[in-house]
Amino acid sequence: MSREILTGPPSMLVTEAAQRMSERRCSAILIVDEAGRALGIWTETDAVRPELHEGAVAPLRLSDVMTSPVATLPPETTVQDAVVMFHDKRIRHALIEHDQHPLGILSMSDIIRQQGSDAFLALRRLDTVPVQTPCMLDGHEALQQAVSQMRAQGRDAVVVRLGRASYGILTQRDVVRLMAQGMPQGPLSSYCTRSLLAVSGRTTLADARNLLLTHHIRHLGVLDNEGELVGLVGFSDILHSIEQAFLLELHQMLFERDRALSESQRSLLLAETVFESTREGIMITDGDGLIQSVNPAFCRITGYATDEVVGKSPSVLSSGKQPPGFYQHFWHCLLSEGRWQGEVINRHKDGSLYTEHLSVTAVTGEEGQAHYFVGVFSDITQSKQTEARLKFLASHDALTGLANRLLFTERLQEALEQAATNEISLALLYVDLDRFKLFNDTLGHKAGDELLTRVADTMQDLMPEGSLCGRLAGDEFVVLIPEIESVQQVACQAQNLLDALSGERMVAGHDVFVSASIGISLYPADGRSAQGLLANADAAMVRAKECGKNTFQFYAGDMNARALERLSLESALRRGLAQDELELWYQPKVDLSSGELCGAEALIRWRHPERGLVPPDEFIPIAEDSSLIINIGEWVLHTACGHMRRWRDAGLPAGRIAVNVSGRQFKYGSIVDTVRQSLQRFDLPSECLELEVTESVAMDEGEAMTDVLQQLKQLGVYLSIDDFGTGYSSLSYLKRLPVQGLKIDRSFIMDLHADSDDVAITRAIISIAHSLGLDLVAEGVERPEQRDFLIAQGCHAGQGYFYSRPMTAEAFESLLRREGRAAFTSLLQ
Repeated sequence: MSREILTGPPSMLVTEAAQRMSERRCSAILIVDEAGRALGIWTETDAVRPELHEGAVAPLRLSDVMTSPVATLPPETTVQDAVVMFHDKRIRHALIEHDQHPLGILSMSDIIRQQGSDAFLALRRLDTVPVQTPCMLDGHEALQQAVSQMRAQGRDAVVVRLGRASYGILTQRDVVRLMAQGMPQGPLSSYCTRSLLAVSGRTTLADARNLLLTHHIRHLGVLDNEGELVGLVGFSDILHSIEQAFLLELHQMLFERDRALSESQRSLLLAETVFESTREGIMITDGDGLIQSVNPAFCRITGYATDEVVGKSPSVLSSGKQPPGFYQHFWHCLLSEGRWQGEVINRHKDGSLYTEHLSVTAVTGEEGQAHYFVGVFSDITQSKQTEARLKFLASHDALTGLANRLLFTERLQEALEQAATNEISLALLYVDLDRFKLFNDTLGHKAGDELLTRVADTMQDLMPEGSLCGRLAGDEFVVLIPEIESVQQVACQAQNLLDALSGERMVAGHDVFVSASIGISLYPADGRSAQGLLANADAAMVRAKECGKNTFQFYAGDMNARALERLSLESALRRGLAQDELELWYQPKVDLSSGELCGAEALIRWRHPERGLVPPDEFIPIAEDSSLIINIGEWVLHTACGHMRRWRDAGLPAGRIAVNVSGRQFKYGSIVDTVRQSLQRFDLPSECLELEVTESVAMDEGEAMTDVLQQLKQLGVYLSIDDFGTGYSSLSYLKRLPVQGLKIDRSFIMDLHADSDDVAITRAIISIAHSLGLDLVAEGVERPEQRDFLIAQGCHAGQGYFYSRPMTAEAFESLLRREGRAAFTSLLQ
């Protein structure tokens, strides 16, 4: 029992009682008279009763709300009798008193704790316990609503939804604490305990209890396999779940004890030894080692019935797994010291193995000769497996079983020390899947996990014997080849791995193309420390991605310098966007036959305060990788629309202005809303704006891209495919895209006058566009013979240095004011 009792007189105000309970962190207060006699009890459960929260006329006192009379027990009551009374009367607390003087409080929790509930708790999981669906309230709802729900549903806590996948909790103890403060008014989010701790339903009751005790809390959230909150479990629920089993076990123990006592009247010593531990398996042999008696726990653990083992040798349980000399040492200790204890692997009747912790004691007579041997054992198979699993998870990736970062780094350091001693070389491969984030976001994490597991299996099967494979994080893998003979050997291994990983795969019911990029660092050439080699292999992997992906790269000494320069440039670009260093230039689009201006392409430029104009091919890839491209893309749209508004107000014939749109803008930038807002802000008709999307983005994004393009087309915006012919075009997919034009890439135009292959490709693209009813624009027109060829083939619009280089917005405006639409007609001759 608990000897510390919080007491109060019946005249005490409920608010004062709540304050004292809150200060003492006590769940109940005993109401006593002046002589110290118990009159009643008031608990946290009583704190949600309606009379306390429905506007009583006068302050309530304990005498108004207490539960009376209090269940009492004399101190000489046995624990077994107390358990029976608790069960029969359906109560959880009893006052222990002597001559009407309180001595302490006994709860079912006290009994369970003191009677060794670990065996029950360790064998059951949360998903086997009836757990109520949590009473869920939003954080903005009133505190009184929570109290009302506790009372109506008989709950001791409610879960408070604070945001997306964020929960708090309000308990009866919190209500007592708030009552002590005068029951303030306000939303639940102001008074609940934030960050509800939640665990998987596969968690054992023992682990759940330990978490409750460790964190000094009363409730845990229960998650399903998808990570959704489906239940709320408290210590009281855990106790409820094992009480019935505990009672049955207790009654069985009492029955077995009484039967054993009645059968063992001839030997009190034997009876005391047999019942030294009733939950553990017990086997008693005679002096010759033949089994005389076993207890029910023995039968439960081994699977053998009593009559199947009595009279036989304990070797019936032998697994043959003990090391040589084990039994010789066992009998030496037992006969010389009278006892032995340790771990033994034995065999269950069904043939399965189990590990037991065994303690054997010799029972000797007056002459010192062993008459009996008593073996007491417990099945520790689960705890050994758990220990081994935890040890494995501490050093391995839970999903793939590969070495985790900690273990891999340790093994790499050991390999480096051995390589230094033996003067040998080793290789480190840093493997990163290409476009894994897109794959994971599109098909879901389950499909992503399946792919990662298959990649791990492929790596382990393919890498040479003695190699170590690890997973650092996400889709980042590493391979240590501890002894290499040549760089060519490593290159061959890397290519073999790429060939094995790359190609069409069926994952989660979808055909996907998988590829990887590999960076390679070598010891001692590229570093002598584990961290140095990892960093350099990572840098080489980034270089492999920059080189087009699905390839491998060896580390080069200037990679880190380039990485630092790239990081510095990214930081400067962020500052440049904030400080108005970006400019929008325009390159005219011309009707090839008439020489008249028909529009322009908006091109971004960055005027760095120190470096001057930074080439777009230097900063655009950085913007793409860092997600700055979304903000930059919005700036380009707003700026281009602002220029168009100014030119239209001035009556200048600028034609349709084309703006390039990044794939990231389509996926993450809410491009439809951005375009709509820009057009509305500057009061522009949608047909004056053209959006160019590269062929690779249009083809890669699938149905999601088609949906976004359809929404943009509904706005009335002109849509075109940029750099057509440079990607992996799918004509069947192209014809489904709601686009109106194609741009022939400059790489095919620049050598039209000298390269027959470019002539053939350009003719094919023009033919495709005509067959699909699409407009055409040729980029990179620099010579009159290129223009003439395009006109002859049916391409009527183009842009390039033959007509004009990109120019500032001011220069373009001057051209419009000076020449108008006839800006380039003089070039017809």
